[in-house]
Amino acid sequence: MRLIRSRDVPALTGLTADQLREWTVRRRLIQPDEPAQKRGSEAKFSWQTLLVLRLAVALRTGFHVELQAHRELLASARKLLDGASFLGLWGGTLAIYGLARCELLSARTPPASVEEDAILLRLNRHLDALSQGLGFPEPVSQLSLFTAVGLKGAGEGAPAEFRRAEGARS
Repeated sequence: MRLIRSRDVPALTGLTADQLREWTVRRRLIQPDEPAQKRGSEAKFSWQTLLVLRLAVALRTGFHVELQAHRELLASARKLLDGASFLGLWGGTLAIYGLARCELLSARTPPASVEEDAILLRLNRHLDALSQGLGFPEPVSQLSLFTAVGLKGAGEGAPAEFRRAEGARS
């Protein structure tokens, strides 16, 4: 698993370096995956922890949630992401019920099926920001099984670009 150094975290989460230090060291809201070993060394974070940090920023700025009182909620959100696939989370939502418990809803589990009131945090924009910042490839929603260009020759019915490319090789 690739871990991100704390100096790279602010650009990926929207936190300042001081806020990151406050949230992870002083207030211990969200624990780094590898704490700093000694003074001057850097803590390291997985993409799952970065996602929780981004979601915490959304809770604080968008819903004015006091994070210190909900440290256990953030820890349980982080546990939900253990073993989760980055690509498998696309289309997903983190549902927070009464600021006491949370649940990951997949794209196949629509929030409308939830009976309780909840704060719904859509994951796509956070995953997209992490994907771009970490250099992950874009998610592939559907792979085509057969490429039409690969099956057709340079003859009739082939796309014009393919015919031009074939003509240039002859």
